Amino acid sequence: MLIDSHTHFDLMIEDKVATEDSLINSLSQNQIEYIVQIAIDESNLLWSREFALKHKDRGVFYTLGIHPSSKADEVALKKLSSIVEEDASSSHRNLIFGIGECGLDFYRMRQSEDMQRSSFEYQIDLALKYDLPLIVHLRDALDEGYEIIKRKSISKGVMHCFPGDSSWAKKFLDLGFYISFAGNLTYKKAVELHDALAYVPLDRIFFETDAPFLTPVPLRGKPNLPEYISYTYKFAADMRKIPLRSLEDKVAENFSRLVSL
Repeated sequence: MLIDSHTHFDLMIEDKVATEDSLINSLSQNQIEYIVQIAIDESNLLWSREFALKHKDRGVFYTLGIHPSSKADEVALKKLSSIVEEDASSSHRNLIFGIGECGLDFYRMRQSEDMQRSSFEYQIDLALKYDLPLIVHLRDALDEGYEIIKRKSISKGVMHCFPGDSSWAKKFLDLGFYISFAGNLTYKKAVELHDALAYVPLDRIFFETDAPFLTPVPLRGKPNLPEYISYTYKFAADMRKIPLRSLEDKVAENFSRLVSL
């Protein structure tokens, strides 16, 4: 049983990487039990919810959040808050994987630093208010993001597409977070990620595609798909020198614990 904790169905469909039907049908064909549709801006909040509701019998969960590269003005944040409030008290609350992806991206800098910080803190407050996990994106901003998370005292969440080494993994693990590795874990030069993978306890680990991005070896260069999550699992199992099935079972336990299945 495989779990993809972070993917973007809407982007794959918009980019014509695959159709909705082919993506959904591929889940069972490739033993993907659960998968999470990640919201990234005001425009796809409701889409993410409706997509998960439509395909909940295929193991689709969703998040609500605004990416640090997306506009997060007062209007957008109020809309986000309203939808979270509505969904948190709904019959489908159990489909909400968390708040995000949110955080800081000082590599792209598509939004000002001030907007990114205020958006991140706002979404942390939402996660705390509704007792939901926080799905964190940090790029070129580990120091700043860590200090915000620590100051806000949030202890439930996932470090998406983890970008650091074992020392950084320890910092976020100590705060209570899970560490999620994407397809770039399989890249030969990703030595910091390999170091982190060797360190992270199996009961605090996730894997993700971030599809259509970060396609794993040996398919790097092609648009990513949820079914390619198997390559990342296999790479991690080989590197940790454990049976693949044992790794799958641990990740499934982690997912069940975080979403209270």
